[in-house]
Amino acid sequence: MAEASEKEVVLFPGGGIDMNTMRETPLLQTSDLRRVSDHLGIDFVSKLANGEVGSAPGPYQTSVAALTYACTRQRYQSTRPLAVIGQSSGVWAAAAIMGAIPIEKACELLMIRGDLIAEASARHGEGRMLSVVGPAPEETAAVVEGIDGCWVSGVMTRSSVTLGCRLDARENAEKILSSEIGANVIRLRIDFASHCPLMAGVADEMKKAMVDLQINDSADAAAVQFYDCFVGDPGPVSLDDLWNRLALNIEKPFDLMATVQSFDEDALFVESLPNAGIFNMVRYSGISRKRIIKAE
Repeated sequence: MAEASEKEVVLFPGGGIDMNTMRETPLLQTSDLRRVSDHLGIDFVSKLANGEVGSAPGPYQTSVAALTYACTRQRYQSTRPLAVIGQSSGVWAAAAIMGAIPIEKACELLMIRGDLIAEASARHGEGRMLSVVGPAPEETAAVVEGIDGCWVSGVMTRSSVTLGCRLDARENAEKILSSEIGANVIRLRIDFASHCPLMAGVADEMKKAMVDLQINDSADAAAVQFYDCFVGDPGPVSLDDLWNRLALNIEKPFDLMATVQSFDEDALFVESLPNAGIFNMVRYSGISRKRIIKAE
């Protein structure tokens, strides 16, 4: 069995990161990323390098997962981290790096997940996502409760919240949040709204698509703790519950800050991608710079 790190916790981001920052990275040439691209018949390497992935949910989240896996595997080829944290679609790469599922299967299912996201958007209403920076999460949440068609999708840090909203509610939400609590509201480059009611039904369809997915419950995989950031449940997820959590991680809101803060003081948080903003996410959750290892 591979030796587990006593302190390192790897954070895998979801599809909200700006993949344009990855265009110049030598990680695009890693064999793991090439292998996944060949398996799916999609040249993610060229698409990432040329900025052609776009916001289409299937290719976008799959390329993020493949790249974070390729990057992190270089660090953990003969060892295992103490724990992995998957935020949104990042749960799939997290489960792959701990050895619970194959990365090829994870990416296949993320492509299906993308189609289901698109179908839900057409069924429940076209959505968009916003990042609200400045106020405390509870202050933002109190205002959002009074905005029709807008919901808190996730708490990122002590001063950053992600919202999901209907397209026709976006401008109103921006105006209210800016005027009432002085928030800086940023439009994310995502043409759908995850982790809110606009994704209703996706989890059930994902379970049907995952019927043949087997979770590897070996001692090697079990040596790594898995966290998926669900609101109100920042603790580790058992391998027995992992399959269900992978399916659910599109409808439920998340709390990355609470998950990060649930670790002991000796935990070292490791970026799974350079330039993905993870360093700041962890730091602004109240974690010292000395406890964060930046990806190179």
